Amino acid sequence: MPRPVPVIVRSIGFFAVMLAVVMAPLPVAVTAAVPAAAAPAPAMPDRGDPTADETSAYVAAIGAAETHNRAAIAALTAGDRDGARAAIAAFDEAFGRLLERFGTRVGRVRAEPDAGLSDGVTIMVDVPMRVIAARMMIDFGRPDIAATSLRAVCRHLVALHPAPAAGAATSCDTAPP
Repeated sequence: MPRPVPVIVRSIGFFAVMLAVVMAPLPVAVTAAVPAAAAPAPAMPDRGDPTADETSAYVAAIGAAETHNRAAIAALTAGDRDGARAAIAAFDEAFGRLLERFGTRVGRVRAEPDAGLSDGVTIMVDVPMRVIAARMMIDFGRPDIAATSLRAVCRHLVALHPAPAAGAATSCDTAPP
C-alpha cells in the first residue's frame, strides 16, 4: 500500500497549479501571496466569443475527464483501490489539461450571460479539493466516502458542459455498468 504523504503532496502541487491558472487575472497583490509551484501553460487568449473548434475541444476535454472519473467510481464500486488510484491519476492529467487550456475562459465557452468568472471557475476550484478528499479516503480505507466525493466531481463535470442534458447529473448517482 503506498504511503499517503506522496499522494497528498502530489495533489497539493496539482491544486497549486490550478490556483495559479484561476488567480492569473487577479491583482498582483493577491497572486504574490501564492507561491509559484510551476508555471501553468498559457490559457486561451481572450479573443471574444469561442469558435466552434474551441467549443468542441472544450467538450472533448470535459469528456476525457468524465471518462477517467467514471472509471475511478467503477473501480471503487468493484473494490479495486489500485485501479481507482490509477484512474484518479489519469483524471488529474485530463483535468489539468482542461484547466491549462480553458481555465479563465470557462464562462465564455459555456455561453454564460456574464461571460466572466462565475460558477465554472468555482467548480474548477472545488473539483481538485474533492479529488484530494477521495484520495485520502481511499488511503484511509473508506472507498464509500471516496466514491461519494467522485460522484460530486461527476456532477460538476456535467455542469461544465455548454448545454448539459436534462437529467445528465442524475447518471452520476447511479452505479456504473
